[in-house]
Amino acid sequence: MTEQELASVIWDIKEIIRGLYDDAEVEDVILPFTLLRRLDCVLDEKRDAIMEELNKIPAEAPEKMKKIKLDSILRKNNLTFFNTSGLSMEKMLAAPGQIATSFDYYLNSFTENVRDILANFVHKQDAGEHLDLNDIYRRLAESNKLFSVCQMFVQRADLHPDKVSNAMMGTVFENVIRRSKESSNTKAGQFYTPRDIVQLLVALTISGHEDELYIPGRIFSIYDPCCGTGGMLTEGKKYLQTLSHNPNLKVQLFGQELNDKTYAICKADLLMKGDDHNISQQLFKGNTFSDDKLYGRTFNFMLANPPFGVDWGKDEHVKECVQKDNAPGKRFEAGLPTTSDGSLLFLMHMVAKMDKENGSRIGIVLNGSPLFNGDAGSGWSNIRKMLLDKNLLDCIVSLPGDLFYGTGISTYLWILDNKRPKEKENQVLFIDAAHKNEYAKLLQTNLGKKRFDISEEGAKDILEIYKEYKSVSRDILNESTGEVEHLEIAKKMDYDDFLYTKVAVRRPMRYWFEGITAKYEQMKVEDGFKPDDKKNLIYKTVAAIDGIDAKRSDTEFFAFLKKCKPSAAEIKNIRKVWGIVSEDAPEVLNNPYKADSGFMEDGNLNDTENIPFKQDVDEYFEREVLPFTPDAWMDRTKDKIGCEFPFTKLFYVYRPMRDLDAILADIKILDEEADAELEEIKLED
Repeated sequence: MTEQELASVIWDIKEIIRGLYDDAEVEDVILPFTLLRRLDCVLDEKRDAIMEELNKIPAEAPEKMKKIKLDSILRKNNLTFFNTSGLSMEKMLAAPGQIATSFDYYLNSFTENVRDILANFVHKQDAGEHLDLNDIYRRLAESNKLFSVCQMFVQRADLHPDKVSNAMMGTVFENVIRRSKESSNTKAGQFYTPRDIVQLLVALTISGHEDELYIPGRIFSIYDPCCGTGGMLTEGKKYLQTLSHNPNLKVQLFGQELNDKTYAICKADLLMKGDDHNISQQLFKGNTFSDDKLYGRTFNFMLANPPFGVDWGKDEHVKECVQKDNAPGKRFEAGLPTTSDGSLLFLMHMVAKMDKENGSRIGIVLNGSPLFNGDAGSGWSNIRKMLLDKNLLDCIVSLPGDLFYGTGISTYLWILDNKRPKEKENQVLFIDAAHKNEYAKLLQTNLGKKRFDISEEGAKDILEIYKEYKSVSRDILNESTGEVEHLEIAKKMDYDDFLYTKVAVRRPMRYWFEGITAKYEQMKVEDGFKPDDKKNLIYKTVAAIDGIDAKRSDTEFFAFLKKCKPSAAEIKNIRKVWGIVSEDAPEVLNNPYKADSGFMEDGNLNDTENIPFKQDVDEYFEREVLPFTPDAWMDRTKDKIGCEFPFTKLFYVYRPMRDLDAILADIKILDEEADAELEEIKLED
């Protein structure tokens, strides 16, 4: 029986509880019972012998001594878990009338590591020895379905290690997880990354470090800060062991997960695959942003698919912790993205865990927003710039659409390395693998919104392009037109190509003054205006001057008022009330009585220019701005360095519109074909 077939057998057991559980609740039975059945099968050969040894321990012995003895026995038998009741689902079937009582005793007799998993399946916090796990079976027992469910698992799911290896069991469990998410229309992609994407990401992340796998005694570590069901971790380990042709290669897995049930699934998956020997120090539950359980640790390889568009600012405690770490020397020192999307927070968190001496590699799945969101000086831009400043960004790969279960949006794989070879320094490779004809294969049946897999040939090609690390062009079939085009699908570029200087462009204010007397008379009848208030006396004085109504520029007007000696504040108020903005007026000086005071800015005409880093700012300004606005100047005190990765723009190819006559000719042909078909139908009738 294949993994897919066995997963189908297990998943189909849900039919006996249909109507008792909603689609979204079915996994609350199928997943924990799959775990329990596997644990039973693993223990079958050793259960009686271990129970015999445990029974030799005096009943009056302290609990601590009993636990030490149990741990010793388990190590001797190469086990990390046990059930001290001596029961299994198969044994409980012998007494149908006592199934509920027996099941309760059975659940609570597992070792603590298994009870922790079960507790998180039912969203219970571990309360020590008296953990209430009856939510797992209560509804089944009350509806007289508990016996039937146990019986079905025993009869249909033979999960003994001689029939189902750890690796196969892990794949089966992953398939059951995927089916559970799809059946309930849950955002499966939030917890479960398709394996074709994981495999490509792992291959890219580990590429270039293959030789290290053959160093005797070398131990590798893989970390995922939002590990979901653990696919990144287990696939990473599997890939390393396959690549090294060494199934015993030491690979330590580390992760943290926020969601209770997903954490339970991940821990159960590791348990069933035999990757749980030190799991209490490797896998943790909690919020990575506010409670980093692996603070201070560094890792060889880090992999992640952060949830897209999750708001990290809703929880005030999390928000406070993130802002606290937005400081020099802290993990988020580069800046903060907007609270609506925390994906770049995960990236910075991983960067902070890179091993500075021995080197680390990061592979992360991101949507399009982190490529270009945010202006120069924003958190988004500063984070991207930090990656370049530290020479970390190695490659970005654009993937075809419709690869994920919960979204069809464009996604990208980012590869980071803090020990890049000299020849790659300050350079990055962009790979446009979004062409479905080249890199994807259509699924026979849609899985949620997932319509395509990355093809095996496509994945190999992407990896080969990355290894060669140079620009590549080739003939590509255009999906829309059906024509073959010669396109660039990989670009090797300098870091400076993505930097720009945001320069503030200013233009002068221009005022005319005229008809002052009439304007003052209008002011006097306005509500709230008091002519005799001290602050308003200047208006009265100016309006009373002979000849004040003539049309004058700002400089001429205030020269005419020189005897009044208006203060700086009064000049500002007069301009605001009586100045008429006009493009044909002369420029306004900041101080009308000082020719060297500089021009006053017209705030409504303020603008900025994003000038590529490789271009001289002054030359650009003279070439691109002054010919159109000769009176403009730059305020270089407000310069900001920005950074963006305009992936789509880099690979954009202009395709001219089809000729109108050709379009009309095609329409005419279609009309003629339709008319001919209608005539055939009439003749048949």
